[in-house]
Amino acid sequence: MTNYTVPTHRDINFNEYKGIFEKYKNNNDIREITFQNELVKPFIRGIRNDLDVESCDTKLTTTRHDYLQYCGTYISNGKEKAATPDLVITKKWNWFNRKYSLDYRAVVEVKSPFGKESIYSKGYINYSSDLKCELKRHLSAKINSKVILTDSLKWEFYKRSGGGNELIPIRTIELYNLIDARGHWKWDSVDSFNSLKYYLKDFLGS
Repeated sequence: MTNYTVPTHRDINFNEYKGIFEKYKNNNDIREITFQNELVKPFIRGIRNDLDVESCDTKLTTTRHDYLQYCGTYISNGKEKAATPDLVITKKWNWFNRKYSLDYRAVVEVKSPFGKESIYSKGYINYSSDLKCELKRHLSAKINSKVILTDSLKWEFYKRSGGGNELIPIRTIELYNLIDARGHWKWDSVDSFNSLKYYLKDFLGS
């Protein structure tokens, strides 16, 4: 069997992070999928080259993959269906997770900072009922117990505890400062960005 070399992912600094964000803001491409694939995913990969960060928001009908290992369910037309997050983070990814045991580190739910479910301008207690349901479903997974919620400006970290306070983030890190009551903001210093990198690396385990 041929051995192939997989390139490592480069660490993203704060100027680059802001540059990617501003690029798509200025290009008017403020879709959730844009921030997911162009900013959040490569940012996490750069911090933890030893982990796999994979998109899982598109579901396929298969008997070889068990979505419920890392997500919960919802009812549609009387049928229970998997409510997949946007990204799943594992030590060594394998689509055939019924056959191979995976070391799940977290899942990520991404929101556009310019969408109605952006989180930067509100506290977690004021999140929509739909968003709270998403978080509850992710935290009810059979194996994975950690959830990251971000809109690229605010990052929140959740962990299943078995108690009634699971929808209270265990850590919140903000890369911005609000400058008025209407949600306008400016970038914070590099210190908050470095705090995010250090905490995210630790949150995902050794």
